[in-house]
Amino acid sequence: MGTSESKQSVTYEYPLTDKPWREPSNWNSQVEQALIEDIKKIKPKSLVNILLSGPVGAGKSSFISAIFTICDGEKSTRAKTGGSGSSYTVKYSGYLPENLLENFVFRDTMGIEPSDGIGFHVDDFIYLVKGHIANNYTFNPASKITTDNKSFRKEPEPMDVISCVIFVISAKDIYYGIPYDFIRKIGQLQDNLRLEDIPRTLILTQADRLCDQVRENIKNMFRSKKIEKAVRTASEIFHIDQASIHPVVNYEVDYTLTPENNIPLLLALKQSLKYANDRLKQIESAKKIR
Repeated sequence: MGTSESKQSVTYEYPLTDKPWREPSNWNSQVEQALIEDIKKIKPKSLVNILLSGPVGAGKSSFISAIFTICDGEKSTRAKTGGSGSSYTVKYSGYLPENLLENFVFRDTMGIEPSDGIGFHVDDFIYLVKGHIANNYTFNPASKITTDNKSFRKEPEPMDVISCVIFVISAKDIYYGIPYDFIRKIGQLQDNLRLEDIPRTLILTQADRLCDQVRENIKNMFRSKKIEKAVRTASEIFHIDQASIHPVVNYEVDYTLTPENNIPLLLALKQSLKYANDRLKQIESAKKIR
């Protein structure tokens, strides 16, 4: 007498949506050039600071280098990067891309660690935002900057303040679960930003490490169900609208300059620049109202 084995039916869910869940649906040189032209039109009257913040190893410095790669037309490592173990950036650094951008300074900070006493000290954040901390200040994870420190500006100029903050987090970490301590620390930073009315965007880096289909073809970015879920999850956790959350692939391994590689970075860059410039205009308008 023969035996029969029970078979469990496994339902396979296709990893890509039928239609893109975000525009643009076409990724080509025309779309890339249109984004570049839009970015060129954003011309603040004075220097505008954009601050990058996020967990250690998320790719803050890599994102800055990717911007320089696009602006310079060749691979750039202007912002040095390290491994995932500890923060490579220990000083408050400023980077001024040329060619494509005008009057925008990208500010890099020490990475956020889950435990207190290591990594970026959250109490330094409000001083950074208000422009009190000078360039090249060396962060001290154990204590915040004091007002008698030589790098502390008692009366910052308008060009010293931060006009937009870009939070940088790994798409894979968001999808599979970011530790609560990171959420708590970034939540504290966002509370300060809301009080100062400073706009925020969020970059989900290393999207290719989360989704195999994106790694195979970056044009699948806005059809990937995993990436869509990561964007939705990030929005729920950090209370940032989905339209201000941008999945990207940094120029780390494959740094071939192509429209397909550039488009996600340009989308993130365009919105962050616009937010920063709008914030500057808002401050200028407020001065005229008595």
